[in-house]
Formats: sequence, C-alpha cells, structure tokens
Amino acid sequence: MPPQIVLASQSPRRKELLERFGFSVKAIPSQIAEVRQPDEPAEHYVKRLAREKTLSVVQRIRATQPDQALPQARVSRVTGKPEGEELRWVVGADTVVVLGAEVLEKPKDNLDAYDMLMNLSGREHLVITGFCIVDMKREKEGIQAVKTTVRFKTLSKNEVERYVARGESMDKAGAYAIQGVGSYLVESLAGSYDNVVGLPMCQVVQMLGEMGATDLVPY
Repeated sequence: MPPQIVLASQSPRRKELLERFGFSVKAIPSQIAEVRQPDEPAEHYVKRLAREKTLSVVQRIRATQPDQALPQARVSRVTGKPEGEELRWVVGADTVVVLGAEVLEKPKDNLDAYDMLMNLSGREHLVITGFCIVDMKREKEGIQAVKTTVRFKTLSKNEVERYVARGESMDKAGAYAIQGVGSYLVESLAGSYDNVVGLPMCQVVQMLGEMGATDLVPY
C-alpha cells in the first residue's frame, strides 16, 4: 500500500501510534536544529519546531519528486489511476516536558537524565506536544499544541539510578518513557496518554478529518 501519511520524524513511537490507527506511514526524518530561542514559551517552541520539521520534509519531497508539487499526481494513461506514490499528508511533531518554569528536553547524558528524574520526583509536570499537518495537494496546514498533566511518585535515588541504567531515558523528553518501564514512575495522569508518548492521536485524527482526509480517518 502506498504511504498515506509521511511522518517528519525518526521516532518509532510516533510511527507506531499512527500505524495503530491503520495508517500506512513513511518516515522521513527532518534535519532541522532543535534549538529553543531565549525565553521562548514552551508551547510556542513545540509548535514552531513541529511546523519547521514538517515544512522541511515537504520541501525535501518536492525537491526529489517534482510531481508532488502539482495539484494532481501523474496519472497513468492505461489505468487512469495515479502512478507511483502520491505523498499528500505530512505530519511533524515535537514534545517537551515543563516543570515549573523549566523546559526539559532530551537528556544529554545519564547524569542529566538522573538530575531530570530526581527533579520530577513527587511533583506534577506538563507534557506539551506540538504537531503540524500539511496537505501538499491543497497547500494547507494546521498546527496545534496539546498538554497533559503528569504526576510522578516519590522516587528513591536507587530507583532513578536503576531506571537510567536501563537506557530508556536518552531519547525521551524529560528522560522517561511512559510506554515502557518508565510507566512505573507515573502516579497519575490527566489528559491524553498518547500525547505523553509523543503524538496526541485524538487531536491528530480530528485535524486530519477537518482538513479533508475523509478517506483516511476511521469515522
């Protein structure tokens, strides 16, 4: 099946979330620098990065497949159907953890991961994911940020050391994976679970429907 959605990310978790809904997904990682501007609000930051990632991949698709810039894909004279892959929908996202006024991204090393988790211990934090969807056919885009409140249980130093040693922390905002062993760190959650994993599927599917992807959404 030709890909229905291009994911502007190398995150296996985001790809799995999309595939769980039955979407055929092609991952094309963006190559932009993920750098927060001085005093940039977390919500603005994740939305900006999500949009930049998505548009970066859109540009790469059009540079390598010029036909994708046309309103219609190339049509076969024999079958009357589009030839090859018609890449229309591109989705990008970025996630951060916010603890008070501090924005936590992916840890630099195990010590950084340890410090993040000890700071999160026994406290509430926000997980904010910004996502952007581009319709390459109609030249439209949508963007949104979703927040989930997460509370950690009180953690001992030994618990944190053992968790960091498992290796789950290194490519995760806030240094934990709620879909993995890190689920035992979480005492309670208010909001979208998928959002904490990396992509709020309720809102993503709703936006796809609103943007006209009626042949893809499951309703």
